[in-house]
Amino acid sequence: MAIESDVQGADANLAVRFYKKAMKQEDESVAAGRPIFKDFDFVNIVVPGNGLTEIDTYAREEHKRRFPRQWAYYMNTQGAEAKEEGTPIEEWPLVTRAQAEELRGRKFRTVESIAHASDQNLQSIGMIAGMSPHSFRDKARSFLNLAFESAEAEKKNAEIEALRQENDKIKAETDAKLSKMQEQMEALLAAVAEKKPKGRKPKLQEEA
Repeated sequence: MAIESDVQGADANLAVRFYKKAMKQEDESVAAGRPIFKDFDFVNIVVPGNGLTEIDTYAREEHKRRFPRQWAYYMNTQGAEAKEEGTPIEEWPLVTRAQAEELRGRKFRTVESIAHASDQNLQSIGMIAGMSPHSFRDKARSFLNLAFESAEAEKKNAEIEALRQENDKIKAETDAKLSKMQEQMEALLAAVAEKKPKGRKPKLQEEA
């Protein structure tokens, strides 16, 4: 049921659409060694016929309250589906764009969903990927394991590099302190030598 502002207010002239958008999580991607995305609710607001005015952003509570009719429609169609996290199937180099679309049509939206699929659910894949479903699942698991191992190796390399840089920093600071101490010691010795009285030559006694 439309509220009054939807029909008679300024919002009645807006085209509003809520939708899901997968956003890449940079920190998680680096840690996992593969692209990690999370689904978020977004809202797109435009003025029909005006290509210069468009809002496309995360759906906040004020958007849901402002456009309850569009939000209800979204929730009743696709919004209520569980938000997924992982590597989108289309980001996996093993599958083509067409294969990814077919897999998404069977609700396999991430590489993880294939790797963790039961034998029963796996059968719906058929030969979409050009191989048996079980082989396809094995390749998904290998991909995730390899990505994890690569991420761990990269993490260790980063830790080693950070330790090396820290050691270089400590060494540089120590060398600088020693050099300064050496300069101070040399300056002190030079000052002492400057203040030391010079010896006088003895006078020769006159011959009797």
